[in-house]
Amino acid sequence: MENGHRRRQREDYEELDRLLEDADRSLGDEDLRVTNEALKRAGVKAASMWGEVGRPALPGHTRRLAALVGEVQQDLGRPDRNSPDTLRKDIGELRSRFGLEARRDAAQTTNGERRQ
Repeated sequence: MENGHRRRQREDYEELDRLLEDADRSLGDEDLRVTNEALKRAGVKAASMWGEVGRPALPGHTRRLAALVGEVQQDLGRPDRNSPDTLRKDIGELRSRFGLEARRDAAQTTNGERRQ
């Protein structure tokens, strides 16, 4: 804990990436229900990583993940749904963005340890 806030750990980012990877992999089976469940788990994980007291809004990439869950849920009942390639691209962009965030957090931790 730092200043009353939980610092995101490397393990948190690794788990989030695994969940997003599971969602991506499930697209190969073209079963959006499995993809939807994997994205929901990833969304819950991401929200818990940034859901700190006093924080007015989640970062944009976390909000985008929540929106993607909604899009996939809507797609479940539509014959003209998003293509797996589009979803795969969206998931890839999210994984990249969360990866950048992980490196940024790691750098801040390293810099904070050096100052002490």
